[in-house]
Amino acid sequence: MAVTAATQIRRWIGTLVLFLVFVWVVVLIAGIAGAFQGARFPLLNVMVALIPGCAFVPAAFFSIQLHRTDDTVTLDRIWSKALVYGIAGTILLIGGAYGLYAMR
Repeated sequence: MAVTAATQIRRWIGTLVLFLVFVWVVVLIAGIAGAFQGARFPLLNVMVALIPGCAFVPAAFFSIQLHRTDDTVTLDRIWSKALVYGIAGTILLIGGAYGLYAMR
């Protein structure tokens, strides 16, 4: 089955969303590493760091499905979900970081 330009663009969007999920995971790992080195994290900061996961987990799921399927009907249905969840997770991540920064 030939891969169309629309399919390639949708998969590229899925790759971009997976990159955004990876950035969030790196932020979490950095926080965990900081905690092991003795940094103090209030409960509110931990909760704010986990909130983007509510959007990034479904975004990662839909992005992986974009790469696993060749069915155009399925691609048409899930690429927008991956994009919207990815954008929402990014907004939550940036908003949470700004909120924590402003609380200092």
